[in-house]
Amino acid sequence: MKKKIAISFSIAFSILFGIAMLIIYYASVDFRNDQFRQRLVDKLDYISHYIANTPQFDRESYKTYFQDIEDGLFYEDVIILDSNKKLIFSTIKDKTITWNEGIINRLAQEKRIFYTQDNDEILGKYYLINNTPYYLLVKAQDYSGNEKLDHLAIVLIILFLLSTLLIWFFSYNLILRLLKPLDKLKNDITQINASKLTNPVQYRGNTDEIAILTQAFNTMLLRLSNAFESQKEFNSSASHELRTPLARISFQLENLYHHNQLNEEVKQVLRNISKETRHLSEVTDSLMLLSKFDSETLKTTYNEERIDEIIFTAYEKIVKVFPDLQMDFSINGNNDPKLVIVCSAQLIEIAFMNLFKNAALYSYTAEVKVTILESTEEIKILISNQGPTLSTIDQKRIFDAFSRGENASETTGSGLGLRIVQRIMQSHQATIAYQADPKKYTHTFILIFKVPHS
Repeated sequence: MKKKIAISFSIAFSILFGIAMLIIYYASVDFRNDQFRQRLVDKLDYISHYIANTPQFDRESYKTYFQDIEDGLFYEDVIILDSNKKLIFSTIKDKTITWNEGIINRLAQEKRIFYTQDNDEILGKYYLINNTPYYLLVKAQDYSGNEKLDHLAIVLIILFLLSTLLIWFFSYNLILRLLKPLDKLKNDITQINASKLTNPVQYRGNTDEIAILTQAFNTMLLRLSNAFESQKEFNSSASHELRTPLARISFQLENLYHHNQLNEEVKQVLRNISKETRHLSEVTDSLMLLSKFDSETLKTTYNEERIDEIIFTAYEKIVKVFPDLQMDFSINGNNDPKLVIVCSAQLIEIAFMNLFKNAALYSYTAEVKVTILESTEEIKILISNQGPTLSTIDQKRIFDAFSRGENASETTGSGLGLRIVQRIMQSHQATIAYQADPKKYTHTFILIFKVPHS
């Protein structure tokens, strides 16, 4: 916005200043033309008086008559024609004197004409002197006037360029200074996160537009904070209140299942109820975990951890639930890999457990392949498995909350696992992406962590 305002203002000034310079120049051109024409008219009037007072005139008497007259005309030539349009006098020497008959015919009708030819300016005028018609033409150059115009053009061009350069420089710096409070407001806004919604943006001004904008933003911030706290409190309270009765229901179902007097059909029903209860408990735990990500009080102090150790810990825990899951682990890249990242080991472990669980549920062979690629700037982890192909729509919304693909219709789940993984990665300034190879039925999650620099 600063650049747009400065550029728009500078362009507007340059255009207006340029127009003013052109007006000054062309006004000077018109003034010079009028002045020079008047000098030519005066010259012809002097000549007419000379003819009236000197019936027999020649070059010598002409020179004598005009020697004391300073008219400032350069390369001056005078031609005098009689009533029959025959040459009777000329100041031109050693040249064949010619003139345009069309100009003389126009002069007979219009009595006065002015035109230019090359660098010469020519004035023709009809005079009736002592009842005798004469046609007088004077040709000259306004050397001094044209030189002044050229000098004026150079001065105006230099003035325009310097003024444009200065106005562009000062306008941009002026805009920067005027909009500096807006930059501060932008910096304050970008530092706001979920834990700072209650901290209003400070601004010292009282009545300007930025102060009004700041007040409006603080009002919106307060409303967002209230809505966010209400939603977080509801999720946390609801999830917490559901965990205890769900645990009791699960315990009672387990006791009832081992009752000796139950037939197989009833046991099957109890197994199904217990399965749905565990699923509901998983959903409750996932909702509680999501609600805690934006809480400053629950934010973990990150430490340097080895990513391979976290992966193996997550696999050991998930294999207790899915004993058939096999892991193919490999490390590529540096000969002496460090595999250290700054993270919360507990959260990253949850992320890998969800990815392993996803592979166990939707893999053809109950096998997951983990490949670590380490460079000087990042650690890339590829987690792959083979399973049913996802549609293009399912691939686009794979990280959306409560989103489940068509291949999961026969498998129970909450649709929150990958969303939680994405949120954990975002909280560590890391990224996760999904790629699919429909020909090989391969699904790959790509996790990228930044390498800490000492």
